[in-house]
Amino acid sequence: MTRMRWILAACVLGLVLLGMVACQQEPEQALAPTATKTLRPTYTPLQPTATPVPPTATKVRPTVTKTATAAPTATLEPTEEPTATPEPPTATPVPPTPEPKPEQAAAAEEPASKASSGQVAAQPKGSPLTYNPEFPGPAPASEPPSHDGHTNPLSGVHVDDPNTINRRPVMVRYGNDSAARPHSGISQAEVVFEDVMDAWWITRITAVYLQHQPEQAGPLRSARPVNVELLPAFDGVLVFSGASIGVTQLLAQQPFDLIHEGSNGDLFYRGTDRPSPHNLYTSVAAVRERMGALGWERNVDLRGFAFSGDAPAGESVSRIDIPYPKTSTVAWTWDSGAGVYRRWVKGAPYTEHLTGEQIGCANVVVLYAKHWESDIVEDSRGSTAIGIALKGSERVQIFRDGQVIEGFWWRKEAGDLWQFVDGNGNHIPLKPGQTWIQFVPTTYKLGIS
Repeated sequence: MTRMRWILAACVLGLVLLGMVACQQEPEQALAPTATKTLRPTYTPLQPTATPVPPTATKVRPTVTKTATAAPTATLEPTEEPTATPEPPTATPVPPTPEPKPEQAAAAEEPASKASSGQVAAQPKGSPLTYNPEFPGPAPASEPPSHDGHTNPLSGVHVDDPNTINRRPVMVRYGNDSAARPHSGISQAEVVFEDVMDAWWITRITAVYLQHQPEQAGPLRSARPVNVELLPAFDGVLVFSGASIGVTQLLAQQPFDLIHEGSNGDLFYRGTDRPSPHNLYTSVAAVRERMGALGWERNVDLRGFAFSGDAPAGESVSRIDIPYPKTSTVAWTWDSGAGVYRRWVKGAPYTEHLTGEQIGCANVVVLYAKHWESDIVEDSRGSTAIGIALKGSERVQIFRDGQVIEGFWWRKEAGDLWQFVDGNGNHIPLKPGQTWIQFVPTTYKLGIS
């Protein structure tokens, strides 16, 4: 019995132990569903959180789209013309004269004064600079006029001190980019030449100073083949920033007197009013002092221009449009009150930097000549210098006293000044005062009204 009791007791104990083990396993099995339920709700809410992200990105796109829509302002920046078009309305009140703003006048007179350039190149690109002068027009019927010791031979104006004109002209080469305007000292030059630059994209200017010597002249830029033509005509001294290898060789082949940064660097300085390279200046007075120190100063017989206060008969002209490249389009409007033609560039008044006044010239001479792209490379893009045939004879238009006189220019030798004659070879007189000579291709058709 005792054995049986122990067996029963052992069985009971075993059952108890099995029950305890089973009780301990049930909570663990209960935890599994609990863990599953806990993980799923925890993961499921993340879906809505991730789902709203696209709407957030969708809201960003309209913002980007609006930014891109505002880009027309940036689109205008690479092009100067659209930016420059609104300038004239601002400039309208500037002129003290009642002359119309160029844009308004151009719009009103467009059918009658539409300027065009035509086929500007007279020779294939890469042609040499050498050419044979042609004389299709009449030769002068008399010798070039001479002037007394008190008359400026380049302006026809009386001067009290002959020493201010019995000397060599100083010829300053100006840049004419938009960033280089307005120019300093330009209003004091007796004669100003404007020529088309490489790749037909802009013009540059050469100002001739005899009587006056501004303390600030510039901004200065590099020389071109046209300066090789101009220098001997005036027996002048050229002031410039530098030149390409080809032009440097041309200048070195002649007995020219040259002043540039490489030879007389102390005469040049950089201004702080505009960025380089459009801020290089010099003093014409300082240049004259240096010319004296170098022994370059001497009297020069400047004969060629005729002057008269009486205007020859001509056709009335109140406005002139010259179809230079779009970076340098030029217009002149007649100011009857001042008796001069006022200059405009790209629709804005062209002013003297030292005074802020709009330039006015007694004479505007449009000198037609053959142009072509020479074999002298000027930059890394392969642009070549423009050749201009400035010896010989061709058409000329002289604008003075609110009218135009048609004629011919005539120049036989490099050392001659240009003479302007009518169909009979008689000299066409300029009005005493400043003269602006515009070199243009023979194909140019001006807008005249």
